[in-house]
Amino acid sequence: MSIFKQASLRKKIIILMMVLYIPLPLLGQFWYEKSYKAIKENAVGSSYQLVNQVNDHLDTYFKEVQRWTYPLLVNDLTSTFLNDELSESFERFQISEQVERKLFNPIMTNREDIHGISLVTSKGIAVSSSSYMSAERRFSLYNSRIKENGKFTIMGLEKEEGGPTFLAMAFKFNGLNGNQDSSGMLIVDLKLTEVINITQNVRIGKTGFIWIADPEQKTAYHPNGYGAERLIPQAYQEAMGEQWRGTFTMPTEEGNRLVVFFRSSSTGLTLFSEVLLSELNESLLKVSRLSTILFLVLFFIVMLIASAVMYSLSNSLLTMLRLMKRAELGELSVRAPENKGAEVGSLYRGFNKMVEELKRLVEIVHVSELREKELEVKQKEALLHAMQAQINPHFLYNTLEFINSSAIVEGNDKISRMIVSLGDMFRYNVQNPNDIVSLWDEKQHIEAYLAIQSERFESLNYTIGIQQRYGRQTLAVRSMLQPIVENSFKHGFQKHKIPPNYIRISEMDVAAGSLISIEDGGKGMDETVLQAYNDLFDLPLDKLMNHEPPQDGKMSIGLINVHTRIRMLFGEPYGLFISTSGEDGTCIDILLPLESEQHQNGSKGADSDDLQNSSR
Repeated sequence: MSIFKQASLRKKIIILMMVLYIPLPLLGQFWYEKSYKAIKENAVGSSYQLVNQVNDHLDTYFKEVQRWTYPLLVNDLTSTFLNDELSESFERFQISEQVERKLFNPIMTNREDIHGISLVTSKGIAVSSSSYMSAERRFSLYNSRIKENGKFTIMGLEKEEGGPTFLAMAFKFNGLNGNQDSSGMLIVDLKLTEVINITQNVRIGKTGFIWIADPEQKTAYHPNGYGAERLIPQAYQEAMGEQWRGTFTMPTEEGNRLVVFFRSSSTGLTLFSEVLLSELNESLLKVSRLSTILFLVLFFIVMLIASAVMYSLSNSLLTMLRLMKRAELGELSVRAPENKGAEVGSLYRGFNKMVEELKRLVEIVHVSELREKELEVKQKEALLHAMQAQINPHFLYNTLEFINSSAIVEGNDKISRMIVSLGDMFRYNVQNPNDIVSLWDEKQHIEAYLAIQSERFESLNYTIGIQQRYGRQTLAVRSMLQPIVENSFKHGFQKHKIPPNYIRISEMDVAAGSLISIEDGGKGMDETVLQAYNDLFDLPLDKLMNHEPPQDGKMSIGLINVHTRIRMLFGEPYGLFISTSGEDGTCIDILLPLESEQHQNGSKGADSDDLQNSSR
């Protein structure tokens, strides 16, 4: 024990691994043997039970058929037909016709599963509901095979020429008077439909099945096909031997197949059930529970050993934890004792180096922050000087007002309207471009822009379908719509020398917010350019910020800037998307967020102002 305490952490871990992994192969072998045995026992038991159930069902079915045919044996017509003293004349023909009409036909009508009924005298003269020639031919074959009178015996599969395959049952009996001269044989031919249905209703596993062989060891039914010409496979007969019931395994391409056979003493039929052993894994649950318990016990033992190892490390780790908490609170002068050996000592020395390095980096960051603040002050001073160097906007406002007044005096309403719109645009654009505004503000701004353009182009028709109530609730970016509309004039109309025809701006509420659509009637862009735009709009913000548009001039920087500003202020999924673009025009959609209730300032106008704005 003292050697274990003095060992290094690596050696202790190796010892624990040996304690954990050496028993695992033995445990795995034990688990395999027990699971295999449990699978086979469970498969044999369940298969025996299913085969017995099918056999009982078949016995019940055959007994029911016998019960339907027993009244034939005690009928006077049957005794008359079997009487050997009956002359071979028209009288026998009449009796045969009556037997078929009065005895056979009612049973055939009520039992669709019966293929035919035949009555044969001891001299081989037959009357049948199907074929008396077939009954007479089979009489001599069946007579030697029936060992006991008064008991139905299954003869096996038969097949008429050009007809279906059926299962034959025969019953040899004496007449009512006990006279051997009035004995005969009753042959009942059964359709295979009912036998197949009884067998198909039982499933074993996913691919398991049951099949039947007749007393002549011929296949009576098999899911892969059946017929009197097929015998039980030789390998199966060798595995069965002389046993009446049992089990064996057969190798197949899918794996070992478990075969359970059961030969019925009452019918003589042999039932086979086949299923892959790999499918019968339900019994593994019990073995799995046992394995789990063993694993838990082993794990508990290992944990006891590990607890001893961890106890030796706990004091050192707690000391390290307290030192790290102090360092986390900013006490970078803390130091760990360096008198420990092995891994703990290396950990302490590494902690001390880390604290020293953190202290050095904090000092570097502090100096960098001071320099950054100094640079920021200088940038603000430069911006102030630049702003002071700009033209005084009040001078421009006053000048525009003077021009407007002069135009009104001169009666030039067109110039007056353009000056008013230009002034509104100037006042709107000189403000901070990164401000968040309402969609209604953007609507008024773009309306002023389109008013100027409509004065320039008489062919232009524009429609702005943004309601005031929703426009004030939708958040937007300043000067967001103007670059998009300018692209319509530049790339949709002027580039293709098309007179501006129409521009339509509409708004629609969607689940994510408000969807703004800007449509024009000019010629659109190529499919490759449209896809390049939409791929760029789908990029995350960090990749979008670092993306440099191509220098071939096919992509507008204005659209990219608008999309980037919207993403910076509102995040995903807001931004631009080009829905359509072609010879008939272009439609660009903008998804914007709605203002939350706590930030809403209320509508500044009545709902009566929620009208579409249009020109011409």
